Amino acid sequence: MTDDTRRAAALRTAGLLFILAAVATIAAVVGRVSAGADQDTVAASLAAIAASQGRYAAGGAARFVSGIALAAAAWCLRRAPGERGPEGSVPVAGLLAAAGVLTACSGAGAVVLAAGVPTGLDAAGLDALARELETTASLRRVTGAAGFALAGLAIVAAARRQWGAGGLLRRIAPASAVLGLAMQLVWLDAATDVHRITGTAFVIWLAAAGGSLRKGRNWWG
Repeated sequence: MTDDTRRAAALRTAGLLFILAAVATIAAVVGRVSAGADQDTVAASLAAIAASQGRYAAGGAARFVSGIALAAAAWCLRRAPGERGPEGSVPVAGLLAAAGVLTACSGAGAVVLAAGVPTGLDAAGLDALARELETTASLRRVTGAAGFALAGLAIVAAARRQWGAGGLLRRIAPASAVLGLAMQLVWLDAATDVHRITGTAFVIWLAAAGGSLRKGRNWWG
């Protein structure tokens, strides 16, 4: 098998994994939002999780799958012959791999929370449980935000390569750069509305990248 054949196969596989990550991300958001778990306090979030354990657990599992798919796609990019070196996809792949691992950790944390919240607790019981699970809840939130932010940095790195490639990719590059930078606002509670927009745009970006790679088109430059 020639380097060109191996490169094409690795990039097509990466494309499929990008699409899987996009679909799983949508499922994760639907599960979390439908469970109403985004509350102001840990106790209130646990109450919502207790009322919708199945949906919240499914959302967490989908987030775990999304993270694994993203990390696996990064591995495929790293293994593609011709994609290495200072001008290759190594910075993009490294950031995506880290983002995938952190996202998977966030999803696992959500599943742990769903499994650890019994139904029928009163307010006092929820407050006590919140103290026990506060660290897990915080880690779930922080790893999720960090994974999203690192994915944004990977998109910024990809934008640099797209700009250097010229043609259609140069026209895509500014949008990629703006998206990647806007994704860093995930750390600001006041930017919740922006996060909804960037989250949707990130899913579209993943799907577009996956579709492009599946068709054998160069997405990175």
